[in-house]
Amino acid sequence: MRINRIFSIKKQTHSNGFSLIEVLITVLIVSFGLLGMAALVVSGARSNNVAYYRSVASKQTEDIADRMRANIAGVAAGAYDALSANIPSSADCVANTCSPAQIATFDHALWNTANARLLPGGVGTVNGNLVVGYSITLMWTEKEMADDPNPSPNCPGGTTNTQCFVTRFAP
Repeated sequence: MRINRIFSIKKQTHSNGFSLIEVLITVLIVSFGLLGMAALVVSGARSNNVAYYRSVASKQTEDIADRMRANIAGVAAGAYDALSANIPSSADCVANTCSPAQIATFDHALWNTANARLLPGGVGTVNGNLVVGYSITLMWTEKEMADDPNPSPNCPGGTTNTQCFVTRFAP
């Protein structure tokens, strides 16, 4: 009788485990989660690249502004009033003595050479004068903008995938 009580208290239950459908649903949910995480990683890398280019653009506009402040005689003479996107040929003003206008051409050449090296398709322009101030514009190509067929609204004459950084400056 004692043995019967022990067996009657103890209930026998069978555990059949997970069914195949439950396993498939779990795999599906986990795979969607992993795809979402992969998309976040790609988006973060893209945003990091865009932020890097904008940081470089900011430093490059500071570079030409500092060059202009260092050559205030060239600024007063109007040598920086209309720097175009091309890279002019210039004398080596590090090894030679140069006039303020030659220094401005040298600065222009070094600046746009650095723009082309640091930014994809990078070019810079400077427009203005000592009285009204200067507008420094840096343009580069951002492949991350491939989905947007319109150029940045700040870009004067920009084309598809063009990003611009514009700074106003008064020496």
